[in-house]
Amino acid sequence: MHDQLPKEPVYEKVDLSTESYTQKLAEAPVFAKKGVVEAVVATAGQEISTVLADGTVETTNVANDGDIIITNPGGEQYIIGAEKFAKRYEPTTDEGVYRARGMARAFQNDTGKPIEITAPWGEPQFGDERCMIATVFEPDNPEEVGADRYIIGRDEFEQTYGPIEEVLANEALAVQQKNAQQ
Repeated sequence: MHDQLPKEPVYEKVDLSTESYTQKLAEAPVFAKKGVVEAVVATAGQEISTVLADGTVETTNVANDGDIIITNPGGEQYIIGAEKFAKRYEPTTDEGVYRARGMARAFQNDTGKPIEITAPWGEPQFGDERCMIATVFEPDNPEEVGADRYIIGRDEFEQTYGPIEEVLANEALAVQQKNAQQ
């Protein structure tokens, strides 16, 4: 009797730049990043593989001079340009630790299958049937649906993002508690 090897998932290639996905993202709820991340300046040419909690290599990217490597609370790493980093994160009192200001429109993969997209950085990005399809949400321009569209693993999404109202309410409560202690 031969042992059956597990089959590699078959990824459905999805184009997130279509009008259909633009509309779905326009109608998607807005989520805010919660918590803090660690950040270090990358070395030009440094390769980072974004590995999900389940071991799936979501994507690989190579850093340019000045890029930043973010490590999310769950250990997931990715590269972001210095300009985007400055817009999306603010320093905390702990060295190398930053509070995320980022927001995203997102919805669960609607194909019912594992998917592959071409990420904004030009490399393939993979997600399972539970992954989230996302784009950056800019509060200063709420009607705009960003052109940078990407995949976030479901577990990683839940660790990193929360409904915007909930995240902002929790942050306001934390500020009140901090002010009361002073």
